[in-house]
Formats: sequence, C-alpha cells, structure tokens
Amino acid sequence: MPALTQKAPPKEENPLLIPEGIKDTIGSSYTTEDRPTGNRVRSGLWPVAYKERIGGEITTAVFPFYYDRKLVDDAGKKLEQQSFYGLYYRKRSEKHDVDTAFPIFYRWRDEETTTTVVPPVLWRDAANGEWHRWLAPLFFASSQPDGGYLHIPALLTFSHHNPKSAFSLIGGLGFYDRSGTDIDWGVFPFVFGGNDRSRQKSYLLMPPLLTYHSEDRELEKSTWLVGPVYTRKNGTASVFDIFPLLYTNHGDDYSATTLLPFFHRSRNKDKNLLITPLFVSASDNDGKTLVTPVYSRYRGRTSLDIIGPIIPLFAHYVDPDIHKESWLIGPTYYSSDPTGYSLFTPLFGQWREYGVSNTTWVFPTFEHESRIDGWSFNIHPLLYLGKNGDSYHDVLAPIWWDFVTPKKRSTVAFPLFWRFRDEEGITQVALNTVYLERTSSKGANYDFYFLPLVHVGEEPNGNAWDVLFGLVGYKRVGTYKQLKLFWIPIDLTANPDEGGLQLNNKKKSK
Repeated sequence: MPALTQKAPPKEENPLLIPEGIKDTIGSSYTTEDRPTGNRVRSGLWPVAYKERIGGEITTAVFPFYYDRKLVDDAGKKLEQQSFYGLYYRKRSEKHDVDTAFPIFYRWRDEETTTTVVPPVLWRDAANGEWHRWLAPLFFASSQPDGGYLHIPALLTFSHHNPKSAFSLIGGLGFYDRSGTDIDWGVFPFVFGGNDRSRQKSYLLMPPLLTYHSEDRELEKSTWLVGPVYTRKNGTASVFDIFPLLYTNHGDDYSATTLLPFFHRSRNKDKNLLITPLFVSASDNDGKTLVTPVYSRYRGRTSLDIIGPIIPLFAHYVDPDIHKESWLIGPTYYSSDPTGYSLFTPLFGQWREYGVSNTTWVFPTFEHESRIDGWSFNIHPLLYLGKNGDSYHDVLAPIWWDFVTPKKRSTVAFPLFWRFRDEEGITQVALNTVYLERTSSKGANYDFYFLPLVHVGEEPNGNAWDVLFGLVGYKRVGTYKQLKLFWIPIDLTANPDEGGLQLNNKKKSK
C-alpha cells in the first residue's frame, strides 16, 4: 500500500508587508496604471533625509519634519504636489486641493466644491449655488438645488425642505409643514392655518379670538366662526347663527329661522311650521293645525276643535271615514261609532261594543263587565270576581285567592291554607299539615305530614310511616322492607341499594 503523504500547511503571509502594486501609490492621487515609469534615482540618507525621482514623480523627505512629493509631465510642468510640514499638510492638483493645520484648520477642494473647517465652524460652497454653513452645535444651515435645512437647537428651531415636502419648527411654537401642494402652518396656541392649491381648500383657526374659517372652492363650501357668530355655505344652502339666540338655515326647498325663546319659522317642501308666544301654526299635505292658549284646531282627513286654557273644557273630534264622533264638555266625555259608544263622567262610566262587551264603572271603585265569553265584577282593591271561557277567578284581598283553569287551580286562604293543583299533582299546606300527591304510570303517590310528629305515605307497591322523622318508622317497597329505630335504617329484607343493616342476612349466617 502506498504511503500516505501529508499536505504541507499554507505559508503564512506577513500582514505588515505592503504589496508591490500598492506600495508605490501611497500618498498619490493617481493609480498604478497612471504612475510614471522610468529609472529610480535616489540621493541622500534614505529613509531619513533623501530625494528620489521615478520618471515624472519627485519625492523629497526630511523625516519627520518635511515631506514633499510632486508629479510633472514630460515638459516639466507640475501636475500635482503634496507637502507635509510638521502638523501642516498641503496638496495641489488640477481637481483637488487640501490645506490642513491639525487640529485648527482644514480646507479642501474637490473639483468645484470647497470646504473649510475651523472648528467649530464649517464653510462649504459647491456648484449650482449649493452651500453649507455650520457653527456646531449652535447653528447648521444649507441650500442645495434639491433642498436645504436650517437647525438652531438652542432656539428649538429646525427646518428642512425639498421640492416635494418641507417642515419647519420655529421656537418650539411655530411650525410650517408642506407636502406637495398641501400646506399647514401655525403658532401654538394662537393661530393655525393651511391651504391646498390643487384641491382648492384652505382654513384658518385663531383660538384666542374664537375665530375659524374654512373654504372649499371646488365644492363651493365655506364656514366662518367669529365669537358667537357662525355662518356656513354649501352651494345654494346657507346657515347663519348667533349663539345662543338666533339660528337660520336656508336652501332651495327649505328654510328655518329660530329666535329663542320667542319665534320659530320653518318651511320644507309642503310642510310649514310657525311658533310664536301667542300661537302655533303647522300645515302639510294631510292638514292644518292651529294651537293657541284658548283655542286649538286641526283640519284634514279628520277634524278636531279644542277650547280651554291648559286643560280643555270643550273638544269635538270627527272621523268621517269610520263615522266616529267624540265630544268633551267639561268633565263629560262621549264618543260613538257604528261599533259602539263610550261615556265617561266623574261618577259614572260606560264602554259598550255592540254584541261583544259592555263595561260599567260607578264611583268610586265599582266595575262590571259582560262579554260574549265571560264576565267580571270588581270592587277595587278588595273584591275581584270573573269568568273567561273555561277559567274563572274570585279574590277577596288579602285573605282569599282562587284561580281556576281546566288544567290547574291555585287556592290561598291566607295565612292558614295553600293549595296548588296541576297536571303533575297536588301540593297542599294547612296550618302544620302538608299533603303532597303525585301521579305516575303505576298510579298515585301521596305523602301526609303532621309536622313535626307523624308522616304517612303510600305508593302503588308500598307504604311508609315514621314518627319524629325517623325516631320510629317503617317502609315497604315491593318485597323490600325497612325499619327505623332512633333514626337508624335497618333492612329487614335485601336492600336493592345495599344500604342499612340487614337483619335477615345475619339470621341466615347463623
């Protein structure tokens, strides 16, 4: 088997070694491809104090006080020069200039852009009118073809803008905000305003003066609020109000005017309403109404006349469609139609529906009613007797109550007797006796309690009795028998529920 050979680890590179292609370009603004070629000529004590030339590149250095490198063309014209004098650095070229006196002065030119920094001041100018001015951290400003900014943090003033939007905060109170054609501005809390030229909208709000104005010229809408005066216009509709007294609203087919508390006038298509301290007048397609303190009337499909201040003393109502007529003369009311009549006085009243019912009331509390399916007689609030079909009732409050229907009956003789019967059974309480009866598919079950002494019960296949709820007792259900002594159940036969003591099992075990 051939021997396995181990691959040699890669050779480590010196991270401090500068590649040849980069070493010759350090400190120059041109690339390796543009670097001049030719023989290297060097004189002096390298690298402390020397002069070196490679083609059109000339380097002079006295370390660490002076360093100079310049580039000349074939005719000897200087193309670029970089110089370093202690803490001062200088560079000159066709497109780039630098002057630096660390740390108090910086100046550089990049083609048509010139920047000067004398901390904390920055001054920059560029083509197309662009400029920047800084006094950090107090003042920052700029103007550019596509926008600009102004920041004065100590005065809470910040602003920026561009062709599409702008925002300014002035002194922490004033602001200006622009987004497209929509502009909002204000000085909190004194005045706020805005407009949108594209949508033809504008508004103005001055809270201290209770003044507000908004306008939508495209929709022909405008609103004004100056103190208590409010106006609004929407096309042909208009509102004029003086709070809290005068309110007006007008349009093509309606109008309304209110002067509180004396006057109101409104019109809406076929409806009219007029309210004054002396009268109220209203009209619509159905009829006309007039209301005064002493006389009121209505004329339409029906008619109504009322005479009397506050409480009517006379009234007359006519409904010709159903041949109904009603009269109120003092405290007496009478109404009649083809189906019956009603008569009411302070001492007597009668309501009759021909062939259906007849009700009579006699002062103070007597009432009698007869119907085709029953009757009733009441003396409020003591006696109530009546029959309705197969049901009847009789009440003598508060001692006797009896309500009977075909399927149930409830009887109370308060406070001695209660009896309730329904389809499920009977529950009856009389003094200290209780009787319970329930029906089942096998027959009737009943229990009788003479509280608290004796209980007797019976069901279709058994019976039970006990004294003092189990001091002594006996129960049988079919073949199962149980005896109670001192409230302890003792099974005399097998218990289907396996409870109690089974004396018969003990006998068998013996």
